Amino acid sequence: MSRQVNYSLDMANTWEDLYAHVDIEGVDIGPGDAIKLHRVPVELPYGQKKFVKGKASYFKASALKRWFIKTFSRFEITMLYEVSFSSTRFSKQRHQQINQHLENKRRVL
Repeated sequence: MSRQVNYSLDMANTWEDLYAHVDIEGVDIGPGDAIKLHRVPVELPYGQKKFVKGKASYFKASALKRWFIKTFSRFEITMLYEVSFSSTRFSKQRHQQINQHLENKRRVL
């Protein structure tokens, strides 16, 4: 079941800014809720800013969907992590050796 709400959309595509901010009026959006904006400009030519007001459809998530998203979204955040493992150990002694090598190269140049 959807409900019609008002929105305002502020967009920019300039050298300094590239953004699109949406403010939904009178709605507290929670986990699993969905918003569909109607009659939104798809393209914004370079160098322009635009402010648009319109109507949107608000779809409230069920209690089960909210629980599912709150529970399992913690596991999905790990997809954003980038972890790297190295087979070598970087010790203070190795750090000093590298610094000494770089100093010797600078002296030669």
